[in-house]
Amino acid sequence: MAKVLGESGRYVSQEAVNKRSRTVLVAFVGIAILGVIEGLVLSTFVPLGAFGSLLRLFLLLAALAGIFLVYRVGSRKMDALEKGRVAMMRGAAGETLVGSKLANFLDEFCVINDLTTPFGNLDHVVVGPTGVFVLDSKNWRGVVSADGNGELLLNGQPTDKPLVRLFIVRVMNIRDKVRTLATGLYPFYQSVFVFTAARVEAKWGTTGKVHCITDDQLHDYIVEKDFGQRLKPEEVQLITQAFLGLAHMDREFARGENNKPL
Repeated sequence: MAKVLGESGRYVSQEAVNKRSRTVLVAFVGIAILGVIEGLVLSTFVPLGAFGSLLRLFLLLAALAGIFLVYRVGSRKMDALEKGRVAMMRGAAGETLVGSKLANFLDEFCVINDLTTPFGNLDHVVVGPTGVFVLDSKNWRGVVSADGNGELLLNGQPTDKPLVRLFIVRVMNIRDKVRTLATGLYPFYQSVFVFTAARVEAKWGTTGKVHCITDDQLHDYIVEKDFGQRLKPEEVQLITQAFLGLAHMDREFARGENNKPL
């Protein structure tokens, strides 16, 4: 079994919870403020003249309209948030599946799940004799292909962002930083998109320096392939520690159920 640190899908799941909590808090505060205004108006609603009564009636109706508006906007936000949460949880499920397969690698491999770095979150990092592999899990449905310009198509349609280019930039920045922490070591780095529910038709070389594989290909791709210079056990440990040095470690990561000493 590989040495595993971190919990797969934790970042995505926590992000979904945080977004929902922020939306609920904003809606609650808005309704509370409008409720206070309404209460003040009702408490002073006494016949002190036609103008005063009409003014207070106007404020009361405005507060009620405001509460209704907050409710309508909040409902729409919650609906959109729920759709986003479902998508995020689907992504977390994909990360969990990939993480479970990585955990079954040989014990000479180190697997870091959900690694937070100054350059962004990484779903999985695998360090072993065959090199360093930075994995981005994608639980897409349908057919994944290349667009002829190095980017991805999903069911023949372009993605909303240049995912390949953005991922390469992130990995290269992290690689350069890791090299400053693990001086003298220049292992092979490979950026990989791992698809857990899609048919991959993007052949190697059509998406630049990012390879696209399915989760069923993980073992053969990482463990069995020979990418050149092999890393020694002490080098694997040094590089793994360098990656951990980049992380903004929190208690959940440090105490995760899957954590094992290196």
